[in-house]
Amino acid sequence: MRVTLLGTGSADGWPNPWCDCASCAWARQNEVRGQTAVLVDDALLIDCGPDVPRTAARLGVRLSGLRHLLISHAHPDHLGPESLMWRSWSSAAGRPLDVVGPPAALAVCRAFLTRWEGADPTREGSALRFVPATAGDDAPDGDDSPDGDDSPDGDPLRLGEGDAAYLVRPLAARHGDASIGPAVLYDVTAPDGGRLLYGCDTAAPLPAATLAAVTGRAYDVVLLEENNGDRPGFGEHLDLDSFAELVAELRRRGAVVDGTRVLAVHLSHRNPPGDELARRLALLGAQAPGDGTVLDLAPHSRPAGPTGSTGTPAPHRVLITGGARSGKSAEAERRLLAEPAVVYVATSAPPDPTDAEWSARIAAHRERRPAAWTTVETLDLAPLLRSPGPPLLVDGVGLWVAALLDDPAELARRAGELVEAWRHTARRVVAVTDEVGSGVVPATADGRRFRDALGRLNAELAAASDEVWQVVAGTAIRLRPKA
Repeated sequence: MRVTLLGTGSADGWPNPWCDCASCAWARQNEVRGQTAVLVDDALLIDCGPDVPRTAARLGVRLSGLRHLLISHAHPDHLGPESLMWRSWSSAAGRPLDVVGPPAALAVCRAFLTRWEGADPTREGSALRFVPATAGDDAPDGDDSPDGDDSPDGDPLRLGEGDAAYLVRPLAARHGDASIGPAVLYDVTAPDGGRLLYGCDTAAPLPAATLAAVTGRAYDVVLLEENNGDRPGFGEHLDLDSFAELVAELRRRGAVVDGTRVLAVHLSHRNPPGDELARRLALLGAQAPGDGTVLDLAPHSRPAGPTGSTGTPAPHRVLITGGARSGKSAEAERRLLAEPAVVYVATSAPPDPTDAEWSARIAAHRERRPAAWTTVETLDLAPLLRSPGPPLLVDGVGLWVAALLDDPAELARRAGELVEAWRHTARRVVAVTDEVGSGVVPATADGRRFRDALGRLNAELAAASDEVWQVVAGTAIRLRPKA
């Protein structure tokens, strides 16, 4: 299966030509993205906004071999019906073309072509065949296809003949209403058996029927929108956190497995500049290739059931340090958001009803964690590091030291155990610690003892880590590269 990215940007592209934000300034100098569209084997195109034909021309990609056009919904960045008119002026005009889309999208195409070409585009003898794409209960009562070739609810559409046929299953999205669709995602099986999931546009969580349909599919490539970056709240779209949590859910369900390429598309300037976005996506096992990228994907060996991907191979030890409110906990959490299972190890004291401020801090941390994570409140870190299991997130080492500070001998003993267990752990683990010693000398003896003990422990853990990062003003700075 050959996959060509004819566009990877949002409705307004990236950069937005009207915008001077830092993200657009980076993109203008480094990587311009047009509206998202995906070409499969030069025969099947998913989405075709106004940017797409011109992008294909600039990239030297011919669309004359296109036989199947899949439209996800009727928003104008996903459907430019003028492309069908331009095709009618070309040498490909008489070749058959399936136009597959939700009822509202097909209605847009029919109205546009009827107006500008003066006749119903699906009249007898036309090269165009309109095929409704509906998902489950969204299926219409009538038949919008001129030859009655509608598909039963939930059954895949068969596009093409014989060994060249594609199996296409529309899946319900969480995006808009019937006026634009209803919007669908697409599960595509290519003639060579390759499997692709196109998830654009949608918010999370996906509808239950869609999650059930992708379970055990073990896709070769998954393309998920990631429109909102670090500025969520714009429309029904994914941001970086919900993108990561959806990847984790797809891993739990065996839709994303070891070998699946996970690609972020429909990218906008709501994201951080592209170099930082690439770093953040890499933490999730995902990438954001540019427009024009071509992927030749051989169908990989698939497990029998929904076993999913196990994420980054263990062991892998990451220490993240930073000052108060620097963003170090958020940086640690986002590294594991796409994991199918995580054990969050809280070393803080439990909420105190008499201390509203401390209780509010703990509540904010709990609210930020995915519901699928398991929380363990303990100071016994060494046994957890020695035992097998899913990735650990330890937050944090500073609180652990503070809890043991009154017994220096016990602290020294357990710190030695912790470092040894950290050095030899077989688990993936991310630990958060506090940066100390950069400010004034603490005014109290206890403060100085805490600074000295934590400073020494930080240095020993860092020496045994694969990666060490410092977070300053929400910006992660690598101190030690992966070994």
